[in-house]
Amino acid sequence: MPTVGAGASTIPLHVILGAGSVGHVVADALRDRGEDVVIVDCDENRAEVLKEQGFDVVIGDVTEREVLEEAGVEEAVTVYVLTPDDDVNARAVELIRRLNESAYVVVRVADEDRVEEFNELGADEVLSPNQLLVEKLLYNIDNVRNRQKAQELLAVFERVDSVAIVPHNNPDPDSIASAVALQELVSEKDVHVDIVYGGEIGHQENKALVNMLDIEMMRASEVDLDEYDGFAIVDTPTVPKVLEEELGDDLDGRILAVIDHHDSSSNGGMMSVSEGSSLDALELAEFTDHRPEVGATSTILTQYLKTMGKDVDRRTATALLYGIRTDTLNFTRNVSPEDLKAAAFLYPRADHEVLAKIESPDISPETLDVLGEAIRNRTVVRSYLFSNVGFVKNEDALPQAADYLLNLEGVHTVIVFGVVNGKIKISARTDDIRLNLGEVMREAFGDVGSAGGHSKAAAAEIPLGIFKDVQKDEVLELVEEAVRKRIFKVIGIEEEEEGE
Repeated sequence: MPTVGAGASTIPLHVILGAGSVGHVVADALRDRGEDVVIVDCDENRAEVLKEQGFDVVIGDVTEREVLEEAGVEEAVTVYVLTPDDDVNARAVELIRRLNESAYVVVRVADEDRVEEFNELGADEVLSPNQLLVEKLLYNIDNVRNRQKAQELLAVFERVDSVAIVPHNNPDPDSIASAVALQELVSEKDVHVDIVYGGEIGHQENKALVNMLDIEMMRASEVDLDEYDGFAIVDTPTVPKVLEEELGDDLDGRILAVIDHHDSSSNGGMMSVSEGSSLDALELAEFTDHRPEVGATSTILTQYLKTMGKDVDRRTATALLYGIRTDTLNFTRNVSPEDLKAAAFLYPRADHEVLAKIESPDISPETLDVLGEAIRNRTVVRSYLFSNVGFVKNEDALPQAADYLLNLEGVHTVIVFGVVNGKIKISARTDDIRLNLGEVMREAFGDVGSAGGHSKAAAAEIPLGIFKDVQKDEVLELVEEAVRKRIFKVIGIEEEEEGE
């Protein structure tokens, strides 16, 4: 008859079959997390040692029903089948499934050719030592590369006395968070580092991010850019407009680093529409880390902090997590495994109460006015909603209006446009999986202005040109007609009778 340790009368959450080196490590890890564990093993000497360590142990054959019943497999949440014998493990899985259909069963397999067999027997996860070794090696390679990149970056900063970290003009959460994280990364170095930006922080959520996390950012108009030894550019592959306009040829040799995730072949995505210059920062920089395969620049900075063993504080973690979430549309757009891993690392370190407040900020009167205009002036053709909001001061109100209007019933694509500082600004959103808005906007407006974006969100900017001397009301009518015609031509539909 099998015997049981003193505490085995308590129904366990986890049962481990096989107490060899692997089983012992898993048992230790589960107990360290405060989980209830029962171990089953046929080796009496090993079982006695485990009992002395405080484990509940059933001594017996893992392929016998009464042994598994005594261990509590019928009520177990997870069963780990970890003996070194594949045949024994196969019989154990069959028995486990007869006793408990809902348990999550993890099996160790020595022969990789038998993985499919174990899946068919009912195992939820089959682990091969070779597979685990390869995954561990690849993980280590990624860590080494990230650490090497971070060290190269820090070496660049060590050669100067002062640096300005510059996100793209009108910085968004990803660029703000990346700048904050980069500043934190180099905080122990003997170098003065400021975050300097051009344009405006106009979006209400962006303002809330800066204010609630007490992020110190300086307008380029308030500092002398010539006083900095060099510049580190984040979240854009092109030189931010403010640097090109203020320094011009004086930029030679002063761009120290560029860290970005945008596809440079499409001019840097949405932010390049109005916020980047024509200068390729990647070609000018001493250090570059350009990864179009990840969904956010914040992910790259998170990897730097993690691999360098930095103690990421709640402020930085909160900013980075928000940066990743916004640039991946809450992990629904251009998300990669690296983004998910970075978010998992940041999640327990972030301030979620602050995050909730950032995501639901007060709406400014101006933004509310633009939203009202967008609702009043909406026109729906098929599932496409167009809205002309007229002349506005805050261009960040356009994407906010587009986001809101996408929630209307029967609407799957929203195009909101208006005139901002003498330019036609267009913001587009869609949940139509058949449509790539970035491509649509580039094809529709790339020949008359600048356009770009992602599959679900995009933007465009067009100079008023010949319309600049026309009466305001006429300008808006002409703009609306031109925008609609170009969009419909690219999409390939005829404009129908208008309705709401």
